[in-house]
Amino acid sequence: MSGRGGGDLRWAEIDTDALAQNAAVIAALVRPAQVMVMVKSNGYGHGMAIAASAALDGGAEWLGVYTPDEALGLRAAGVEARILVVGWSPPAALHDLIASDVDVSVLDADGIRAVAAAGGRARVHLKIDTGLHRLGALPETVETLGAAVREAGRHVQVVGIFTHFAGAGEDPGFTIEQHGRFLEAVEALRAVAPDALLHTSGSAAILAHPAMHHDLVRSGIAFYGYPPVPGPATLRPAMHVFCRVAQVRTVAAGESVGYGRTWRAEATRRIATATLGYGQGLPRALSSRGHLAIRGRRCPIVGIVSMDQVGVDVSDIDGVVPGDTAMFIGERGGLRIGADEVGDLCGTLPHEILCGISESIPRHPGVTPAALP
Repeated sequence: MSGRGGGDLRWAEIDTDALAQNAAVIAALVRPAQVMVMVKSNGYGHGMAIAASAALDGGAEWLGVYTPDEALGLRAAGVEARILVVGWSPPAALHDLIASDVDVSVLDADGIRAVAAAGGRARVHLKIDTGLHRLGALPETVETLGAAVREAGRHVQVVGIFTHFAGAGEDPGFTIEQHGRFLEAVEALRAVAPDALLHTSGSAAILAHPAMHHDLVRSGIAFYGYPPVPGPATLRPAMHVFCRVAQVRTVAAGESVGYGRTWRAEATRRIATATLGYGQGLPRALSSRGHLAIRGRRCPIVGIVSMDQVGVDVSDIDGVVPGDTAMFIGERGGLRIGADEVGDLCGTLPHEILCGISESIPRHPGVTPAALP
């Protein structure tokens, strides 16, 4: 692999064993419900094809994406598992999705009519908006939705009914309220969807509300090793992101490092320039407050994070030289910098940190922490 051999300035190691194990842990928690693993947004930054393969190896039966392009990309890569587009599919995309045996989400009666007009026989999942208020049919419109399904006849097969919780990890009372609204909508739709799979639970609800697992669960961030609420200790992060040290210099007391001169050395310091910046997913919010790990030690980021590089104080570490490996997130030699920790520093979620790793960074699958450089 070129990154480990020294050719890449930045690279990510994806521990596919950890991903497969995470899928297996989730499958054991929810059995007999089936597992859909969400691989949208480039597999939460891990690489969509890598994440999909590991999820299926671990026992997931379904893959979830947000866009038609993501679904068709998986089919083009040879993935034969059931795929659901959980987002909106434009009418122009429906024919290709149906022809590629992809399940589509329908958000209202107009969506049913668009699917029926696309030709073929479509497998659809009816999305009910029970309070998140992003996508889906409002409960008071389900009779109109059901009428559209009857009118579509053989062109539409309703194979799923689902909703999305707004705060399964933060607001159990509202989650129970949403669940009740969902069950009422299901009851009203059963005449046109007698065998539809019910699914309500993302990662937080999988762990916090086992009574809501129904027939299928949709695991996102927990599959990638960052459960949003307390979960099994066996769920392991899988992404490890690295870059190289390009140069090491001595900075005298009073000298500044980086744009804007926001950081000045209080004494003589040794500063390494690492080849990672906000253009590759190192948040600018980490300027003078985050860390990279070099030679098994946390090294403070100094100055403003640039687009392609960042300064790191290595004064307390002997022998740092150009070509040394610096870790942004991951685990190496017992030292861990998690996407959750980075997210906390930046005032955001681990999801955003993982998804923010640029697709320009090569992903190398199959590497465990013990084998990291």
